[in-house]
Amino acid sequence: MTPSPVRYGWNLCYGVSTLFDYFLNLPEASLENPSKMMKTLKLIFLLIGCLLLGWAVSTVDLLAVTDLLTKLGYGFIIILILYGSVTWVDTIAWKNNFKQEETRQFSLLGLWCIRQIGEAYNTITPLGTLGGEPIKAQLLKERYGLSLKQGMTSQVIARTTFLIALILFFIPGIFFTMQSDMISEKMKMACLLAMSILSTLIFLFLIFQVTGTLGKLARWASKRPFGKKVDVFLDKLKLVDQGISSYYKQDMLRAVISVSYAFVGWMIGLAELYATLYFLGYNLSLADLWLIEALAQLIRNASFFIPLSIGAQEGGLLLIFTALGMPGTLGIAVSFVRRIKELLWVCFGLAMGWSIAFHPAKSK
Repeated sequence: MTPSPVRYGWNLCYGVSTLFDYFLNLPEASLENPSKMMKTLKLIFLLIGCLLLGWAVSTVDLLAVTDLLTKLGYGFIIILILYGSVTWVDTIAWKNNFKQEETRQFSLLGLWCIRQIGEAYNTITPLGTLGGEPIKAQLLKERYGLSLKQGMTSQVIARTTFLIALILFFIPGIFFTMQSDMISEKMKMACLLAMSILSTLIFLFLIFQVTGTLGKLARWASKRPFGKKVDVFLDKLKLVDQGISSYYKQDMLRAVISVSYAFVGWMIGLAELYATLYFLGYNLSLADLWLIEALAQLIRNASFFIPLSIGAQEGGLLLIFTALGMPGTLGIAVSFVRRIKELLWVCFGLAMGWSIAFHPAKSK
């Protein structure tokens, strides 16, 4: 589940302030109104998503979808194993977003557990990425002694390298889309435009971090009258900015390694899609698989404003499969398989969180 750069940029500032407000006992920062506004918008967009879901489901025969799902059998276990492999590779990518000396404080398995717990809360909380990121940072602090600044810095960098890998994954997908005789010219141009906008936003987000723009904005705000009310928060923000910019300057090789592992994760995602379609009775070429997955992720990122992309994912897969001359029921079935998989993985993450809550880290 990948947050788009627009959604992540929108939530980042509020998420950082929430993190420091709850965990560092900062002065009151007047976050009540923005919080209420965001919750209201989320509810509105959730309603829109439900309407899209209703439309997508109403256009297909649900009995036919059910028949397809029953064909999965033990194939669903293989899908879960492949998805588990993706989460492991993504954790390796995240590990490379810490400084070398910081990685000696935790094990890869421990980091993987923290990531699953955080991602589970990201899924179930109404504010999207705001739920799990503070939890990850706090668990890193409690169990491995990393500061909240170190945890938050690694997560911002991890999101960026993850999105860069997604752009690299998009490039062959868009190429296959342009070469397809089944896709209409309007759809091709829409996909090309969407990928161009997404790539530009990610590039700007990267430049924003490398150049230390966040710290410059914090210094500018600290000189204004309102800056005195949140000066402690701004000081912490400057420290996070310093950590991010210094990482790119001193650990560029680790950033490249992180992007590489994240890209491998997307490739395993292709294998997961292949397994899903294979057990549903369809055997597609690599070009078609890449096209479908790239467009599906493009739609999911473009619908960042809808919680969990409810309705957008279902409608998007419906349109993609029908555009390729396949039944719409197949697109809905693939979407349902992904929803069930995500639900089980969320339960797994919450169970690990519950286990950690009753087995706190031993004091050193």
